[in-house]
Amino acid sequence: MARRFILPLVLLAAACLASPAQAAKKPLSPTQKTYLRMAERGVAKAHRYWWDKRRHWYRDRRGSHSSHPLATIWGIVPLFEAVDAIQIASPSNRHRRAVRNFVRGAERYWNPRRRPVPGFAAYPGDRRTGGRIWFDDNGWWGLAFFDAYRATHSRRALDASRRALSFIMRAGWDRRHGGIWWNNMRKFKAGESLASSTLLASLLYKELHRRSYLRLAQRLIAWGDDSMWNEQHGLYGARDTNDSPMPYVEGPMISAHQTLCQATDIQAYCIRAQQLAQNAYGLFGDSFGMGPQFDSVYIHWMLDYYSHGGDPAWYSLARGVATDAVTNARTSNGVFTRAWDGSSMYKHGARPGMLRTHAASVSVLAWLATVRPPATVSG
Repeated sequence: MARRFILPLVLLAAACLASPAQAAKKPLSPTQKTYLRMAERGVAKAHRYWWDKRRHWYRDRRGSHSSHPLATIWGIVPLFEAVDAIQIASPSNRHRRAVRNFVRGAERYWNPRRRPVPGFAAYPGDRRTGGRIWFDDNGWWGLAFFDAYRATHSRRALDASRRALSFIMRAGWDRRHGGIWWNNMRKFKAGESLASSTLLASLLYKELHRRSYLRLAQRLIAWGDDSMWNEQHGLYGARDTNDSPMPYVEGPMISAHQTLCQATDIQAYCIRAQQLAQNAYGLFGDSFGMGPQFDSVYIHWMLDYYSHGGDPAWYSLARGVATDAVTNARTSNGVFTRAWDGSSMYKHGARPGMLRTHAASVSVLAWLATVRPPATVSG
C-alpha cells in the first residue's frame, strides 16, 4: 500500500452536523452499485463455503474438524455487518429478510443462564453459567445489532444491542477504578471494550434520546481520556497496561465523538473527532496492516465518520483498501482468504480458510456501497 493523502485539520462544524439521511435517499452512484454487487457476491460465497447445513449456521473455518466448528462472535461479526450494510445501501424485501434472519441466528449467542448476569457468549448455544466471556465481543455484537436496527427498524435488533451494552456495564465495568475489562478474567482493561461500548452508548443516545446513554458515553470517554490516553500520539491506547494505539480502537472512538456532536449539537465533540482523525491518519497512514478482521472495523467507522462530514480522504483510503482486497486477497473462486497485501493470514492473527478473513473484506465492500463518493471522485 503506497497511497498517501493529506488530511488538513479544518473545522467542518456544519458538515459534522449534516445528516446522511438526505444522501441515503439519492439513487446509488455507479461506483456504489459496483461495490454493492461485489458485496452481495461475497455474502453468497460465505454461505456457499462456510454454511453448515446440519447446524444451520456458519462454520468458523473451512475443513475444520473441531467439536465446536461454528463461528464465534469475533469470527462472524464482519459478515453480520456486511449483511446490515447491504440492506442500508439498497433496501429491499430480500435484503431485509437476510438481516432479520441473521438477527435470529445472532440471538443464539445469548446466554440467559450466565452468572452473575446474562450476556452474549462467544459460541452459539453456550448455556454454561460460568466460563470465559469477552466484553469487547459484546460491544462488537451490540454494534452489529444496532446496524441491523438501522437497516430494518427492527425493535428486536435494537433491544439486543441494548442488552449487550447493559451486560458490558453490569459485568465488565470495574466499579472500583473504572474501565472495562477485556474479559471476565479481569487481567487488563481493553481499548476494544472501551471503544465498542462508547460508540454503542453514543448511537443509542442519538437514537433514543435517553440521557442515561449520554451520561454513560461521557463517563466512558472521561475514563479513556484519563486512563487510556497516549499523550505522544494524541490517541487512545490499546490497554491500560500498554498505551500503544490500535486503528480499530481509534475508529469507533472517532465515530463516537462525531455521533455525540450530532446528537447534542456540542461542537467540541466534532472538533475532538477531527483531531483524533487527524492524529490517527498521522500515525497509521494507509499502512495499518493488522489484518482484515481488525482493519475492517477501522474502515467501517472511518467511512461512517466520512459520511457525516469527515475528510474525503477517508473515502479514498477505504477505496484503496477495497482495491487491494480484490487484487491481492481474493482467490480464483472469488473468496477472500488472504490479507490485503496478499500475505498469509498466519502473519495476521488468523489461519487459512477462516470466515472472518473473507467476511472482513466483504464488509469493506458493503460499507463502501452505503456512502457516496466525494465530488472529486468519479462515480
